[in-house]
Amino acid sequence: MSGESCFVLLGPIHLHRLMEIERSSFANPWSEADFCYLLADRDALCLGLLHSGELIGYALGYFADRDFHLANLAVDPACRNRGWGGKLLRRILRLAAERGASRCALEVRSANRAARVLYRKAGFRAVGRRVAYYTDPPDAAVLMERNIEIL
Repeated sequence: MSGESCFVLLGPIHLHRLMEIERSSFANPWSEADFCYLLADRDALCLGLLHSGELIGYALGYFADRDFHLANLAVDPACRNRGWGGKLLRRILRLAAERGASRCALEVRSANRAARVLYRKAGFRAVGRRVAYYTDPPDAAVLMERNIEIL
């Protein structure tokens, strides 16, 4: 994919495209209400990646004291395997650190090998597991975390 890329803070104007990417990325996607809640939350960080003017990915999370919880990250399936997910992850971690977070935590489906590899490459380590955390299809969650204050 040639063209310019840039990061943007997401808002309600991005909701339609967020839903398209979400639905094509997950068997049990977030609802519009889930996105609207996080987009309106003052303790959230909602980052999008535009390429050639089109939203191709997003990373969303929220702050709790000095912790940042990465709640959702997705790249349009047509744009995967080009490094965009790693760029999104690095940028949202840097922004979270700049806002005072010292640690990031997340849950990922145990069956989502690509995401687990992405997170491991970014310095996350598995710290636990939640059995039957996900439904449709049923799966365990791998709990991962990393320090981010030294980005």
